[in-house]
Amino acid sequence: MEYIVPFFWMAIVTGWIVYVVFIKKNRNLRAAQSGEDMDNVRRAVEQLTGGMGDFRLAYAHWIEQESYGRTVKTTYFRFAVTFADQGMQIFPLRIDKKTHQVEAHSPLKLTAANLGKVTVQTKEKEGVLRRVETWLLDKQGKSIIKLYVDAENLRKSRWFPVNILQQEECDAFGRFITGLSRQVAEENPDVEAMLTEKAKEVYGVLGFGLSLGGALGGICFPPMGVFLCLIGLALSVIGKCKGAKSNKHLIISVICMVWSVVFCWIYFTYFFI
Repeated sequence: MEYIVPFFWMAIVTGWIVYVVFIKKNRNLRAAQSGEDMDNVRRAVEQLTGGMGDFRLAYAHWIEQESYGRTVKTTYFRFAVTFADQGMQIFPLRIDKKTHQVEAHSPLKLTAANLGKVTVQTKEKEGVLRRVETWLLDKQGKSIIKLYVDAENLRKSRWFPVNILQQEECDAFGRFITGLSRQVAEENPDVEAMLTEKAKEVYGVLGFGLSLGGALGGICFPPMGVFLCLIGLALSVIGKCKGAKSNKHLIISVICMVWSVVFCWIYFTYFFI
């Protein structure tokens, strides 16, 4: 009798795994092969554009995570992407999680003329392209949008609401975005240099933040202030060693460090007599 309960739970877990891995996936694959969800996306786009013209269409998504202390906020974005030699249009999509009705909104139009940098990463499986990840930035190096274009999209949960197989579209988008990234890089060499310089300044910015926090927070507990200022100063020095041109972060970090040490000395010398 003592084996009945473990056996019962084992049977439930095994059945659930079989359902998710085999039955549900096969059902979603059959639904994707029917092309119903892709047709819904295409119709939603055509309602705004009046037709596809010479553009190709791909379904895309992006997952963004933001941390707020111990809380992590996850936001799911879904897009339809039309693309051709002259550029691309990105349509935000609203997909009803119950009815799967698709609604497209006004597109973001992007060409080499308004792009400063295009980063492309691809994932393959057994020599076949499975994902194209692209990050589009403007000529000031600011992020515009990020996209995943997957060859296979299946309904895993309510956050992944479509069954779409688009191997040809994924391959075509990979070729298009790779070519666009080369063109943008050739036309905007200064943007890459700008981003490199910003990356060098990151250590200084972090050091400045920690130093300022240590100088202010040290008023309540001087030893902690000195510790934070020490870390901030170290980061600012690292930034300069990596080639940061600005000196303001290092100067402010030094001032905060001196202030924290002096205040800590005064605190223990005169307040504990």
